[in-house]
Amino acid sequence: MNPLVGAARALRDQLVQEHTLAPGLFHEMARIETLLAETYRTRVLYELLQNSDDARSTTVVVDMSDSTRLTWRNNGRAFNEADIEALCRSATSSKKRGDNTIGYRGIGFKAVAALSEAVSVTSAGVTLIFDREAAASALQAPVESVPLLRVPASVVEARPEAGAQFSLNLIPGRCDQLALDPVAMLFLRNVTDLTIRRPGGQQRIHCIRSTNHVTLDIDGRLAEFERSAEGDTVLLVPLNPHAESITGRHGRLCCFLPLEDELALPIVASGHLLTDPSRTHAVAGDDSTGAVIATIGRLLAQILADPTSPVCDRLWSLILSGEDLRTVVMAGESTPPGMLLNAMKSAFATISWPFAFSEVPLEPSDVPRIFPQGAPLSIYSRDASSQARALRTVFAAPTLRAKEIAEKVEPHALSGETRAALTKHLVDLARVEGRPLTVREQLFAGQATAPSQSSGPATSTVTNSTSRRSSEGDFGGALTRWRAAEIAAMEHLNARGWSLQDVSRQNVGYDLAGTNADGADVHIEVKKVEGKDARFALTNNEMAVMVGASSRYLLALVIGDGSSAQLALLDPLRDMVPRERVCRRWEWEYTDWSRFAEIVH
Repeated sequence: MNPLVGAARALRDQLVQEHTLAPGLFHEMARIETLLAETYRTRVLYELLQNSDDARSTTVVVDMSDSTRLTWRNNGRAFNEADIEALCRSATSSKKRGDNTIGYRGIGFKAVAALSEAVSVTSAGVTLIFDREAAASALQAPVESVPLLRVPASVVEARPEAGAQFSLNLIPGRCDQLALDPVAMLFLRNVTDLTIRRPGGQQRIHCIRSTNHVTLDIDGRLAEFERSAEGDTVLLVPLNPHAESITGRHGRLCCFLPLEDELALPIVASGHLLTDPSRTHAVAGDDSTGAVIATIGRLLAQILADPTSPVCDRLWSLILSGEDLRTVVMAGESTPPGMLLNAMKSAFATISWPFAFSEVPLEPSDVPRIFPQGAPLSIYSRDASSQARALRTVFAAPTLRAKEIAEKVEPHALSGETRAALTKHLVDLARVEGRPLTVREQLFAGQATAPSQSSGPATSTVTNSTSRRSSEGDFGGALTRWRAAEIAAMEHLNARGWSLQDVSRQNVGYDLAGTNADGADVHIEVKKVEGKDARFALTNNEMAVMVGASSRYLLALVIGDGSSAQLALLDPLRDMVPRERVCRRWEWEYTDWSRFAEIVH
């Protein structure tokens, strides 16, 4: 007789004796098994796939062509005594966490109890048949007080074959829960071929993994991924449309097998993080989860800041077409997406960017002229200008000013489209700042001589507003002279000991930056309101900058117009000013703000 058969029968006798001594314990085990089965119900195939991979299987065949039966075969390591005991006991896995295996809790296989009342397991020449009713009869106990996967109803000798086979007699109506996402194949260590047979046909998935690349062949359709890794943490960037469809717009987080957590970025990533008991969500507060997400963020930042990476531009393009990350910033850092963005920002802070975001769109042919060391083309596209500004704010990325472009590149070296966009920006900037175009800016504007004072607002000879002081001393006078609320607010505050510069044309999420009268750093967003009972709104971008600003963020409210106008300063975070979310353009609207604002006299 096969020695393993004898060992399995001895274990069965021992389990029967344990029931005789403690039938109440078995009843509790049955209740726990039911709970586990309900918790894991939709992950039965994932758990079987995980166990097959841990058994070093390379091939798995799942046969569900008969709607009443599921058969699972793999060609992995044959069972030993420890494996058989693990099947019959709860949380008695022969695997350890991080021990080159995916599973380690020893409870995943119990999920089959949600789908079946009879299960047979065959490996190494022995078959264990688990049947709840037969076991209850043998134990002389009520069916509801007997666990399915505890006492084998019978142990029989079988023909020795490689690997293992599991057969489940399915409970009617449970077939719809037997789904398996192809993402499950991406991070396995051993299984490369998976065949799933269903009544309507079969699906074959072949996975090719290498150091830098992963390919899924799903019935002849290829999904290509670029692979980056650090330890057990792996990042996959989709390279073609089929890979994108598998990844999804919001990405996927995996603990080797897919979870139900998204990452807010169109990528797939996996690591040895802690999951909840259902194995469907990461435990955000656990150190291991934090370490994995920090590593994912670091890998992403390294790719995005390296124009020599083969997927740098591809990854930027995917992110630009994905979710608006400002909404993730507003949601906070307690979710995987929020944790990931925070990790990316921390990683970016330690990286020297070889390129910068541009204030104006750039034609692809102009990018290498402006950034000879390389830069991702996608972030300079005219169609992606709005999304690129949002990403620059979210990642606190460097900005290349229009003035800098005008200084470093000759006008004739740029395409007509880029030169036109740059010229418009320079003229608008000079108009806002109340100054004439510089000689260099005039070259881009196509002016042969310096403009006269009568040539219009863009060539006005008014001196820089940061050094100008109001002769009247009141804000209304400044607003009358300057007209632009941002410039008037800056002049009024600078006259009272502040040191501010106008950055409103730089799309950084606020209008003024500098220091207050006490020398503390401040960012100021200027808003115009008709009166103290009027409403004003902050866009999602402005709100994201306000929440994430390292310096104190203030709102400068220009109340009224003309000589009677007033300027009020408001700290919306410190003063907890009430606000409400409105659907129009995803803005935050402030209503009862006047009780908190302080007039600047």
